[in-house]
Amino acid sequence: MAPVSHDPDAVNKEAAMKTVMVLIHDDPSQEARLQTALDIVRAVEGHLLCLDVVQIPMIADGFGAGGGTGVLMMDERDREDKNIEALEPRLANEGVSYEWARVQSQSDEGITDNVRLVDMIVVGKQAFGAVNETGDTASRLAALTSAPVLLVPTEQKRLDLFGKALVAWDGSRAADAALRAAIPLLRLASEVEVVTIGEGEGDPDEAAAYLDRHGCKVVSRRLPKAGAVSEQLIEAMRSSGASWAVMGCYGRSRLREQLFGGTTRTLLAKAPIPILLSH
Repeated sequence: MAPVSHDPDAVNKEAAMKTVMVLIHDDPSQEARLQTALDIVRAVEGHLLCLDVVQIPMIADGFGAGGGTGVLMMDERDREDKNIEALEPRLANEGVSYEWARVQSQSDEGITDNVRLVDMIVVGKQAFGAVNETGDTASRLAALTSAPVLLVPTEQKRLDLFGKALVAWDGSRAADAALRAAIPLLRLASEVEVVTIGEGEGDPDEAAAYLDRHGCKVVSRRLPKAGAVSEQLIEAMRSSGASWAVMGCYGRSRLREQLFGGTTRTLLAKAPIPILLSH
């Protein structure tokens, strides 16, 4: 029988997060996405996959797609070509390993076709062409892929992975998946705080013990439920001093989330810090 390694460095290498994909598109949240992705790649000494998203415009007339679609598609490609041309000199001087890929699609499936061998996807709260920050793109991608999704606010300037991290824990399978996916980054944090709101929503000490076994510096606390859980978690993010957070998504069915709202949807729209999601 081969000897079992107890070298912590060996464990860290096995569980490392190395390939980070960021969605590139000329929109108001591009800078926040790109800078956050660069901060992650530097911290983990990884590789950056820049996926340029060229949206396929849809123009409908009485017979289906209108004749102007082709012209708009050319305009969109030209715009993204110029966007890449502007970003390329910057990336070449960032001192990170990177590559470009392109998808021409409006669908989430078109994007997820490129994520089979990535360890994280970095997206913005504000979808391409959207005005409001809803986080819907992140939630849809999280449901379609096993890779964790990091949702970044448009105003985000940098991401300090070596500062404090917060884990929103409710004992669900989605929370389990998010916690496991976040381990390589949580080990970098100066402190990890596990927060559970309400009774019967999982044991925060259980999550803390798991993180401790993975070498994280962790504390835990349970807060009494007082109003909407989403608002309590948002306040916890603001008051904790955490640089980023971890949570599972869609503890209820997606249909119920869409019809009645819910913790996930509110958090994705209003969270003041980046959130790592997994489903």
